[in-house]
Amino acid sequence: MHKGSKAALAGLALGLAIGTARRVQVARAKAAQAPPAPPARRATVTTDDGVSLAVEIDDHPDPRCAVVFAHGWLMNRHCWQPQREALAGLGTLVFYDQRGHGDSSPGAREAYTIDRLGDDLAAVIEAAVPDGLPVVLVGHSMGGMTIMALADRHPGLVQSRVAGAALLGTSSGGLDSGSFGLPGPLGRLAPRVTTSVFESMPARASAIDARPRLKRWTNRMVIRYIAFGRGASRRHVRAVNAMAAATPTEVMVGFFREFRALDKHAALKALETTETLVMVGELDRLTPLAHGSRIARALPGARFVRVPGAGHMIGYERAELVNRELAGLIVRAVADRHAA
Repeated sequence: MHKGSKAALAGLALGLAIGTARRVQVARAKAAQAPPAPPARRATVTTDDGVSLAVEIDDHPDPRCAVVFAHGWLMNRHCWQPQREALAGLGTLVFYDQRGHGDSSPGAREAYTIDRLGDDLAAVIEAAVPDGLPVVLVGHSMGGMTIMALADRHPGLVQSRVAGAALLGTSSGGLDSGSFGLPGPLGRLAPRVTTSVFESMPARASAIDARPRLKRWTNRMVIRYIAFGRGASRRHVRAVNAMAAATPTEVMVGFFREFRALDKHAALKALETTETLVMVGELDRLTPLAHGSRIARALPGARFVRVPGAGHMIGYERAELVNRELAGLIVRAVADRHAA
Protein backbone atom coordinates (compact mmCIF):
# COMPACT_ATOMS: atom_id res chain seq x y z
CA MET A 1 0.00 0.00 0.00
CA HIS A 2 1.27 3.50 -0.85
CA LYS A 3 2.65 5.50 2.10
CA GLY A 4 0.12 8.27 1.49
CA SER A 5 -2.76 5.79 1.58
CA LYS A 6 -1.47 4.29 4.81
CA ALA A 7 -1.22 7.73 6.38
CA ALA A 8 -4.73 8.59 5.24
CA LEU A 9 -6.16 5.39 6.70
CA ALA A 10 -4.29 5.92 9.96
CA GLY A 11 -5.65 9.47 10.16
CA LEU A 12 -9.19 8.25 9.49
CA ALA A 13 -8.92 5.57 12.19
CA LEU A 14 -7.58 8.12 14.67
CA GLY A 15 -10.37 10.54 13.82
CA LEU A 16 -13.02 7.87 14.36
CA ALA A 17 -11.50 6.89 17.71
CA ILE A 18 -11.37 10.53 18.87
CA GLY A 19 -14.95 11.10 17.70
CA THR A 20 -16.20 8.07 19.63
CA ALA A 21 -14.33 9.14 22.76
CA ARG A 22 -15.85 12.62 22.54
CA ARG A 23 -19.36 11.21 22.10
CA VAL A 24 -18.87 8.98 25.16
CA GLN A 25 -17.68 11.99 27.19
CA VAL A 26 -20.70 14.06 26.08
CA ALA A 27 -23.10 11.21 26.89
CA ARG A 28 -21.58 10.76 30.34
CA ALA A 29 -21.70 14.52 31.01
CA LYS A 30 -25.39 14.61 30.09
CA ALA A 31 -26.02 11.57 32.30
CA ALA A 32 -24.29 13.30 35.22
CA GLN A 33 -26.49 16.39 34.79
CA ALA A 34 -29.73 14.40 34.49
CA PRO A 35 -32.05 14.02 37.49
CA PRO A 36 -31.52 10.90 39.62
CA ALA A 37 -32.88 7.75 37.99
CA PRO A 38 -35.91 6.11 39.61
CA PRO A 39 -35.32 2.91 41.58
CA ALA A 40 -35.11 -0.35 39.66
CA ARG A 41 -38.45 -1.64 38.43
CA ARG A 42 -39.03 -5.36 38.83
CA ALA A 43 -41.02 -7.40 36.36
CA THR A 44 -41.72 -10.99 35.42
CA VAL A 45 -41.68 -12.16 31.81
CA THR A 46 -43.51 -15.43 31.17
CA THR A 47 -42.21 -17.44 28.22
CA ASP A 48 -44.38 -19.46 25.85
CA ASP A 49 -43.47 -22.66 27.73
CA GLY A 50 -44.49 -21.21 31.10
CA VAL A 51 -41.09 -20.25 32.57
CA SER A 52 -41.06 -17.10 34.73
CA LEU A 53 -38.04 -14.90 34.05
CA ALA A 54 -37.06 -12.39 36.76
CA VAL A 55 -36.33 -8.98 35.22
CA GLU A 56 -35.05 -5.68 36.65
CA ILE A 57 -35.30 -2.45 34.66
CA ASP A 58 -33.41 0.75 35.38
CA ASP A 59 -35.61 3.26 33.59
CA HIS A 60 -34.25 6.39 31.93
CA PRO A 61 -36.40 9.55 31.76
CA ASP A 62 -35.48 10.17 28.10
CA PRO A 63 -33.83 7.02 26.72
CA ARG A 64 -32.21 6.84 23.31
CA CYS A 65 -31.81 3.07 23.62
CA ALA A 66 -32.34 0.08 25.89
CA VAL A 67 -29.37 -2.09 26.89
CA VAL A 68 -30.33 -5.71 27.64
CA PHE A 69 -27.82 -7.81 29.60
CA ALA A 70 -27.68 -11.64 29.31
CA HIS A 71 -25.45 -13.30 31.93
CA GLY A 72 -23.38 -16.44 31.67
CA TRP A 73 -23.62 -20.02 32.87
CA LEU A 74 -24.11 -20.36 36.66
CA MET A 75 -24.36 -16.58 37.10
CA ASN A 76 -27.38 -14.31 37.54
CA ARG A 77 -28.37 -10.71 36.82
CA HIS A 78 -26.35 -9.40 39.79
CA CYS A 79 -23.04 -10.25 38.07
CA TRP A 80 -23.52 -7.06 36.01
CA GLN A 81 -23.29 -4.71 39.01
CA PRO A 82 -20.01 -3.02 37.89
CA GLN A 83 -21.57 -2.33 34.48
CA ARG A 84 -24.91 -1.33 35.98
CA GLU A 85 -23.26 1.42 38.00
CA ALA A 86 -20.95 2.66 35.25
CA LEU A 87 -23.51 2.74 32.41
CA ALA A 88 -26.37 4.31 34.36
CA GLY A 89 -27.71 7.25 32.39
CA LEU A 90 -26.71 6.00 28.93
CA GLY A 91 -30.14 4.43 28.39
CA THR A 92 -32.73 2.16 29.93
CA LEU A 93 -30.90 -0.85 31.38
CA VAL A 94 -32.58 -4.27 31.44
CA PHE A 95 -31.20 -7.18 33.49
CA TYR A 96 -32.75 -10.64 33.70
CA ASP A 97 -32.01 -14.08 35.08
CA GLN A 98 -31.69 -16.84 32.49
CA ARG A 99 -34.01 -19.79 33.06
CA GLY A 100 -32.98 -21.92 36.03
CA HIS A 101 -30.62 -19.21 37.30
CA GLY A 102 -31.14 -16.62 40.03
CA ASP A 103 -34.83 -15.94 40.63
CA SER A 104 -36.09 -17.38 37.33
CA SER A 105 -37.90 -20.72 37.28
CA PRO A 106 -36.16 -23.64 35.57
CA GLY A 107 -38.82 -25.16 33.35
CA ALA A 108 -38.58 -28.64 31.88
CA ARG A 109 -35.22 -30.45 31.67
CA GLU A 110 -35.45 -30.82 27.92
CA ALA A 111 -35.66 -27.02 27.61
CA TYR A 112 -32.12 -26.43 28.95
CA THR A 113 -30.92 -25.48 25.48
CA ILE A 114 -29.17 -22.51 23.93
CA ASP A 115 -31.96 -22.21 21.34
CA ARG A 116 -34.48 -21.91 24.16
CA LEU A 117 -32.37 -19.15 25.73
CA GLY A 118 -32.51 -17.26 22.43
CA ASP A 119 -36.31 -17.48 22.51
CA ASP A 120 -36.28 -16.27 26.13
CA LEU A 121 -34.22 -13.23 25.15
CA ALA A 122 -36.71 -12.44 22.39
CA ALA A 123 -39.51 -12.59 24.98
CA VAL A 124 -37.62 -10.21 27.31
CA ILE A 125 -37.05 -7.71 24.49
CA GLU A 126 -40.70 -7.81 23.42
CA ALA A 127 -41.99 -7.43 27.00
CA ALA A 128 -39.46 -5.03 28.55
CA VAL A 129 -38.38 -2.69 25.73
CA PRO A 130 -40.88 -0.18 24.29
CA ASP A 131 -41.55 -0.40 20.56
CA GLY A 132 -39.30 1.83 18.49
CA LEU A 133 -36.50 2.03 21.05
CA PRO A 134 -33.17 0.71 19.66
CA VAL A 135 -31.74 -2.24 21.58
CA VAL A 136 -28.10 -2.93 22.45
CA LEU A 137 -27.47 -6.50 23.60
CA VAL A 138 -24.66 -7.39 26.02
CA GLY A 139 -23.93 -11.08 26.59
CA HIS A 140 -21.19 -12.78 28.58
CA SER A 141 -20.25 -16.45 28.06
CA MET A 142 -23.56 -18.33 27.78
CA GLY A 143 -25.19 -14.91 27.40
CA GLY A 144 -23.18 -14.34 24.21
CA MET A 145 -24.37 -17.73 22.96
CA THR A 146 -27.90 -16.56 23.81
CA ILE A 147 -27.45 -13.54 21.52
CA MET A 148 -26.23 -15.84 18.71
CA ALA A 149 -29.27 -18.08 19.23
CA LEU A 150 -31.51 -15.00 19.03
CA ALA A 151 -29.82 -14.03 15.75
CA ASP A 152 -30.28 -17.58 14.47
CA ARG A 153 -33.93 -18.00 15.44
CA HIS A 154 -35.23 -14.42 15.28
CA PRO A 155 -33.28 -12.65 12.50
CA GLY A 156 -36.18 -10.30 11.78
CA LEU A 157 -36.22 -9.07 15.36
CA VAL A 158 -32.46 -8.52 15.26
CA GLN A 159 -32.65 -6.62 11.99
CA SER A 160 -35.53 -4.40 13.09
CA ARG A 161 -34.64 -3.70 16.73
CA VAL A 162 -31.02 -4.52 17.57
CA ALA A 163 -28.59 -1.64 17.00
CA GLY A 164 -25.56 -3.14 18.77
CA ALA A 165 -24.23 -6.32 20.35
CA ALA A 166 -21.39 -7.07 22.75
CA LEU A 167 -20.08 -10.65 22.83
CA LEU A 168 -17.90 -10.98 25.92
CA GLY A 169 -15.86 -14.08 26.75
CA THR A 170 -18.00 -16.35 24.62
CA SER A 171 -17.90 -18.98 21.87
CA SER A 172 -19.83 -19.82 18.73
CA GLY A 173 -18.77 -23.48 19.09
CA GLY A 174 -16.68 -25.67 16.85
CA LEU A 175 -13.41 -25.49 18.80
CA ASP A 176 -12.05 -27.64 21.60
CA SER A 177 -11.79 -25.86 24.95
CA GLY A 178 -11.83 -28.82 27.29
CA SER A 179 -8.23 -28.68 28.54
CA PHE A 180 -8.96 -25.66 30.81
CA GLY A 181 -5.43 -24.42 30.21
CA LEU A 182 -3.83 -27.52 31.75
CA PRO A 183 -0.61 -28.64 30.05
CA GLY A 184 0.26 -31.96 28.43
CA PRO A 185 -1.39 -35.19 29.65
CA LEU A 186 -3.50 -33.32 32.22
CA GLY A 187 -4.97 -31.15 29.48
CA ARG A 188 -5.78 -34.19 27.33
CA LEU A 189 -7.38 -35.98 30.27
CA ALA A 190 -9.43 -33.00 31.49
CA PRO A 191 -12.30 -33.23 28.94
CA ARG A 192 -12.97 -36.90 29.75
CA VAL A 193 -12.81 -36.39 33.50
CA THR A 194 -14.99 -33.27 33.36
CA THR A 195 -17.61 -34.98 31.22
CA SER A 196 -17.66 -38.03 33.49
CA VAL A 197 -18.07 -35.88 36.59
CA PHE A 198 -20.91 -33.85 35.10
CA GLU A 199 -22.72 -36.90 33.76
CA SER A 200 -22.68 -38.49 37.24
CA MET A 201 -24.05 -35.41 38.99
CA PRO A 202 -27.80 -35.60 38.14
CA ALA A 203 -28.17 -38.77 40.23
CA ARG A 204 -26.77 -36.86 43.22
CA ALA A 205 -28.31 -33.47 42.46
CA SER A 206 -30.65 -33.33 45.45
CA ALA A 207 -27.87 -34.37 47.85
CA ILE A 208 -25.45 -31.82 46.39
CA ASP A 209 -27.97 -28.96 46.50
CA ALA A 210 -28.95 -29.83 50.08
CA ARG A 211 -25.43 -28.91 51.28
CA PRO A 212 -24.88 -25.37 49.93
CA ARG A 213 -22.03 -24.52 52.32
CA LEU A 214 -20.05 -27.58 51.23
CA LYS A 215 -20.85 -26.79 47.61
CA ARG A 216 -19.49 -23.25 47.98
CA TRP A 217 -16.35 -24.45 49.76
CA THR A 218 -15.49 -27.14 47.21
CA ASN A 219 -16.18 -24.78 44.29
CA ARG A 220 -14.02 -21.89 45.44
CA MET A 221 -10.56 -23.04 44.33
CA VAL A 222 -11.96 -24.41 41.07
CA ILE A 223 -13.74 -21.12 40.38
CA ARG A 224 -10.56 -19.11 41.01
CA TYR A 225 -8.56 -21.22 38.53
CA ILE A 226 -11.20 -21.74 35.85
CA ALA A 227 -12.95 -18.35 35.82
CA PHE A 228 -10.21 -15.82 36.63
CA GLY A 229 -6.84 -14.72 35.33
CA ARG A 230 -3.97 -13.12 37.24
CA GLY A 231 -4.51 -11.25 40.49
CA ALA A 232 -8.14 -12.20 41.04
CA SER A 233 -9.89 -10.28 43.80
CA ARG A 234 -11.04 -12.45 46.70
CA ARG A 235 -14.30 -10.50 46.78
CA HIS A 236 -14.96 -11.24 43.11
CA VAL A 237 -14.11 -14.94 43.49
CA ARG A 238 -16.54 -15.19 46.41
CA ALA A 239 -19.28 -13.39 44.48
CA VAL A 240 -18.94 -15.68 41.46
CA ASN A 241 -18.69 -18.75 43.67
CA ALA A 242 -21.86 -17.81 45.56
CA MET A 243 -23.84 -17.42 42.32
CA ALA A 244 -22.51 -20.73 40.98
CA ALA A 245 -23.29 -22.58 44.21
CA ALA A 246 -26.86 -21.22 44.18
CA THR A 247 -27.54 -22.63 40.71
CA PRO A 248 -29.37 -25.98 40.85
CA THR A 249 -27.12 -28.89 39.87
CA GLU A 250 -29.66 -30.15 37.33
CA VAL A 251 -29.58 -26.79 35.53
CA MET A 252 -25.78 -26.68 35.62
CA VAL A 253 -25.47 -30.13 34.05
CA GLY A 254 -28.24 -29.54 31.52
CA PHE A 255 -26.56 -26.52 29.97
CA PHE A 256 -23.08 -28.06 30.19
CA ARG A 257 -24.28 -30.78 27.83
CA GLU A 258 -25.36 -28.05 25.39
CA PHE A 259 -21.93 -26.48 25.27
CA ARG A 260 -20.34 -29.66 23.96
CA ALA A 261 -22.62 -29.65 20.91
CA LEU A 262 -22.76 -25.88 20.38
CA ASP A 263 -22.60 -24.67 16.80
CA LYS A 264 -23.86 -21.12 16.29
CA HIS A 265 -21.12 -19.86 14.00
CA ALA A 266 -23.39 -19.53 10.98
CA ALA A 267 -25.78 -17.42 13.06
CA LEU A 268 -23.17 -14.65 13.25
CA LYS A 269 -24.10 -13.68 9.69
CA ALA A 270 -27.27 -12.07 11.08
CA LEU A 271 -25.04 -9.65 13.04
CA GLU A 272 -22.91 -8.56 10.06
CA THR A 273 -24.61 -5.16 9.77
CA THR A 274 -24.93 -4.66 13.54
CA GLU A 275 -22.41 -2.55 15.48
CA THR A 276 -20.59 -5.31 17.37
CA LEU A 277 -17.96 -5.57 20.09
CA VAL A 278 -16.04 -8.80 20.78
CA MET A 279 -13.94 -8.99 23.96
CA VAL A 280 -11.99 -11.91 25.41
CA GLY A 281 -9.50 -12.35 28.24
CA GLU A 282 -6.12 -13.60 27.02
CA LEU A 283 -6.05 -16.14 29.89
CA ASP A 284 -9.66 -17.28 29.50
CA ARG A 285 -9.75 -21.03 30.21
CA LEU A 286 -13.46 -21.57 29.54
CA THR A 287 -13.84 -19.81 26.19
CA PRO A 288 -10.20 -19.27 25.16
CA LEU A 289 -8.80 -16.55 22.95
CA ALA A 290 -9.16 -18.73 19.85
CA HIS A 291 -12.95 -18.69 20.25
CA GLY A 292 -13.15 -14.89 20.39
CA SER A 293 -10.74 -14.59 17.46
CA ARG A 294 -12.92 -16.92 15.39
CA ILE A 295 -16.01 -14.81 16.10
CA ALA A 296 -14.13 -11.62 15.18
CA ARG A 297 -13.00 -13.13 11.87
CA ALA A 298 -16.63 -13.92 11.03
CA LEU A 299 -17.57 -10.30 11.80
CA PRO A 300 -14.84 -8.23 10.11
CA GLY A 301 -16.63 -4.99 10.99
CA ALA A 302 -16.61 -5.78 14.72
CA ARG A 303 -14.32 -4.16 17.26
CA PHE A 304 -12.13 -6.94 18.72
CA VAL A 305 -10.50 -6.36 22.12
CA ARG A 306 -8.06 -8.78 23.76
CA VAL A 307 -7.82 -8.20 27.50
CA PRO A 308 -4.26 -8.86 28.78
CA GLY A 309 -3.90 -10.91 31.96
CA ALA A 310 -7.65 -11.46 32.36
CA GLY A 311 -9.54 -14.72 32.50
CA HIS A 312 -13.19 -15.49 31.83
CA MET A 313 -14.83 -12.98 34.21
CA ILE A 314 -13.63 -9.84 32.44
CA GLY A 315 -16.60 -7.80 33.65
CA TYR A 316 -15.18 -8.11 37.17
CA GLU A 317 -11.47 -8.42 36.43
CA ARG A 318 -11.19 -5.47 34.06
CA ALA A 319 -14.39 -3.58 34.84
CA GLU A 320 -13.06 -0.16 33.85
CA LEU A 321 -11.94 -1.34 30.41
CA VAL A 322 -15.13 -3.33 29.79
CA ASN A 323 -17.31 -0.40 30.89
CA ARG A 324 -15.42 2.00 28.63
CA GLU A 325 -15.79 -0.32 25.65
CA LEU A 326 -19.50 -0.90 26.34
CA ALA A 327 -20.12 2.85 26.63
CA GLY A 328 -18.40 3.36 23.29
CA LEU A 329 -20.47 0.58 21.71
CA ILE A 330 -23.72 2.09 22.99
CA VAL A 331 -22.85 5.55 21.67
CA ARG A 332 -21.78 4.21 18.25
CA ALA A 333 -24.81 1.93 17.93
CA VAL A 334 -27.30 4.67 18.80
CA ALA A 335 -25.59 7.16 16.50
CA ASP A 336 -25.66 4.65 13.62
CA ARG A 337 -29.32 3.77 14.20
CA HIS A 338 -30.43 7.42 14.37
CA ALA A 339 -28.37 8.26 11.28
CA ALA A 340 -30.01 5.36 9.43
